[in-house]
Amino acid sequence: MNSRTRNSPRVGWFQDRWPVWAAWILSFWSGLVRTRVIGMEQKERFPGACFAHWHGDEMALLSLGGRIGVTILVSHSRDGETMARAARSLGYRVARGSSSRGAVGGLLALIKAARAGEHVVLAVDGPRGPRGVCKPGIVRLAQKAGVPLLPAGVAVSRRVLFRKSWSQVYLPLPFARQVILIGDPIRFPEAVAAEDIDRHCRRVEEALGRTRERAEEALAGWRGC
Repeated sequence: MNSRTRNSPRVGWFQDRWPVWAAWILSFWSGLVRTRVIGMEQKERFPGACFAHWHGDEMALLSLGGRIGVTILVSHSRDGETMARAARSLGYRVARGSSSRGAVGGLLALIKAARAGEHVVLAVDGPRGPRGVCKPGIVRLAQKAGVPLLPAGVAVSRRVLFRKSWSQVYLPLPFARQVILIGDPIRFPEAVAAEDIDRHCRRVEEALGRTRERAEEALAGWRGC
């Protein structure tokens, strides 16, 4: 593609709009999945809270997050701007910052949003893993913002698993059954010593494990009806 073609109004028009179109298609796809949400009343109990989930569950949680208007962290990069447009089109709020490079700025953006009464969401195993290991950021976020952490577990009857992705992200199939379960809130003390961070991370991992197990039990009961 030469520079004349790359800079043409038609190409620019497409580049500006394709993220929103892709998000709408994915939202429509998600709407074909039969979903039950358990424990969402937890959200109404708190003016602000931090939803926590594992990487890999993000596509399953897509429609719910947009519907309740949670705030997500999106980087300042060019790709981040693309993601921000798509997320806003689905009903998400966006805080700009990075969870890896310049991580402090990203964390502060989410803390500010949570303190303002917004419900924020973060994958607890960081931007690059390892998968299934809670990083300290989620603990610091909930603790500094003074809000509870709400663990989210997902169980899906049929899905496509992208095995080459480090996070093992999956896409629920149309007409599959899916349970999203919001677990009991976790509170952290106002001051958390550095040596206690690992212990609190293990608490988060255990809570997410329990919520996933409960979601799988609820799904098994639903399928057995």
